[in-house]
Amino acid sequence: MNVSSSSAVLSKIGDYDFLSVDIFDTLLFRHCNSPIDAFGFMEEHIETRQVTEYFKDYRVAAEQLAREDADQKGLEDVSLDEIYFCFQQLTNCSGTQTEQIKQLELETEMDLLHATNFGRKLVAKLKNTKKRLVITSDMYLPQNFLEKVLEAKGIIGWERVFVSNEQGKTKHTGNLFEEVVEYFGVPHEKILHIGDNKHADGKMAAGAGMQSHVVLASKDVPARSPKPKHHSNILAGTRPVFQIFSANFLETHHYDAEKLDFRTLSEDQYFEAVGAVLVAPLITSMLIWMKQVMDKKDISRIAFLARDGMFPKAAFELLWPDKYDTQYLAASRRLLTLPFTVLEPDTIGGMLHTTLANSETLQEFLNKISGGPSLKGIFANHGLSETESLTRNTRKQALGLLRESPEAFYQSFAHERDLLTKYYRSAFPAGTKTAVFDVGWRGSLQRSICEIVGTEADVVGLYFGTSPHAISILRRGGLDYESYTASNGLPSQLAAWFTDFRDIVEFFCSADHGSVLGLQENDSGEISWSTADVGDLEAANLRRAKIIQDAALNAIESVLKAMSAETISKYTRPKDERDLRQFLRKPHRLDAHRFKNVRIFDGVGDTTGESLTRIGERNTHYRNAKNSRWRAAYASQLNPFSYALLKFVLRKRKKVKL
Repeated sequence: MNVSSSSAVLSKIGDYDFLSVDIFDTLLFRHCNSPIDAFGFMEEHIETRQVTEYFKDYRVAAEQLAREDADQKGLEDVSLDEIYFCFQQLTNCSGTQTEQIKQLELETEMDLLHATNFGRKLVAKLKNTKKRLVITSDMYLPQNFLEKVLEAKGIIGWERVFVSNEQGKTKHTGNLFEEVVEYFGVPHEKILHIGDNKHADGKMAAGAGMQSHVVLASKDVPARSPKPKHHSNILAGTRPVFQIFSANFLETHHYDAEKLDFRTLSEDQYFEAVGAVLVAPLITSMLIWMKQVMDKKDISRIAFLARDGMFPKAAFELLWPDKYDTQYLAASRRLLTLPFTVLEPDTIGGMLHTTLANSETLQEFLNKISGGPSLKGIFANHGLSETESLTRNTRKQALGLLRESPEAFYQSFAHERDLLTKYYRSAFPAGTKTAVFDVGWRGSLQRSICEIVGTEADVVGLYFGTSPHAISILRRGGLDYESYTASNGLPSQLAAWFTDFRDIVEFFCSADHGSVLGLQENDSGEISWSTADVGDLEAANLRRAKIIQDAALNAIESVLKAMSAETISKYTRPKDERDLRQFLRKPHRLDAHRFKNVRIFDGVGDTTGESLTRIGERNTHYRNAKNSRWRAAYASQLNPFSYALLKFVLRKRKKVKL
């Protein structure tokens, strides 16, 4: 018996004219963590729910009972019919229900199975050769079903499928190999058997006199690796949609690996894993929910608002490339607030303080806010030069002048107000119904858009989450909207998305450009955007986010090669966000440490930002934890005594949960 990489096994095939190959985890793999987890995918179907809400447990027990009966009869394996006979006895369901659930299991297997990398390479290598191939499997599924699956998944060129439950013999005992030898009619040593099980495909095949090679199955990578508790929680999810992407990640990235240790990955490789395993299932689940809402409301148009909408738009177009009219719209709180609202003095100060503080001259400041000639006149009348370098005192004076002149400040945006009105009314034509997507959290952008386009166009907001502020901004304004996670801050178990995790969600969705500052129209009437410059620290941050997003998009594209978006939807619960929430709520200390260089930026002009986690910041644990934008990550670094003390102090002083 030889345990080899797939490339080593493929190189040996040229020495043999007669091949026997295993099916599961050799030619085909399931998009789930383990074979019995496939039964968990069936638990939400109405056919199983009508019989029991614990289908997975009953299905496993039924197979165990069927095998006990087979042992008493001297049989080596059981069939699917025999398993479901025992299932009917255990659950007292009707014969019709039993048959429906059995067919559902076959349908689920067809959905989840896909050709492995080794399987595709083997088919390509054997094409146009005279080598003879049979399939040999210890399996309870019917032979005709397995033949259909193999052909549907592109595994072709074989002559016959030997299945243990129909032959009455198994590889596990070695008896099934005698059937293969008799079929080929050649000496045992002329046949090469390939599989992933060291006992059945390795030891027993060799014991039968055949040559054998064992390949490494991708699903067993976690079992061959150091225990996850020592290095990462990335693979800890259990929801079906998570398992689909996790299995796909292991097969596409680590199918030939002896082990996977996240501690050895570079920063880029680690963030690729985060994108493929954690972010991809979350964004897929959210977009499936969005599609369901749009179909329910008969909406065929959707606008993704800048900047958080760029990544979801790309994923949406992968899942449903031609079904909906999608667009990416310029939007920002600054863009939609300054031209349309006469602001309170304190609001002006709050919105412009950071921008002014990070501007070298008044000219640079005015360019960032699209200020008109009237603002230049205000500054000139008080002796402030547009080109001279700003000092602390001149910045304070300029901000004071703006706070004293809210009406003039509003009038300075007259041209931009007209251009924005033209832009949004063309994006939301009269008589249309359009969904707008934004991460969240207050809904002020949707309110501003609705005020611009008026009642002639119907606008429905779709949000990752909304805070209690959305009640006054959207709900009481009569605007239509729905939320994927927390809606108006409820339910309480989902409130962490907008209280504790909002910054990391926005990081995951960061676009590859700065905030939208304004719009320009050329002589031919084409409208373009101007965006804020991005500093070096923010550029590094956006690069990390881009790695995560590209990995997520590649994962979605890879999964779509194995199953359709409709099939993924079958195994995705509405609002299926639990696995990523658990990862963020109780991060492994090494996972948290990987995010220590991620920074959060508070708007135009903020060039330094602040640490997402505060890990490594030179300060007290109390100050770091209080100011951390992801407190659970900071807390994961602490020893038990420090954690308990900090948790007590935060609750006592700030009513803050750690």
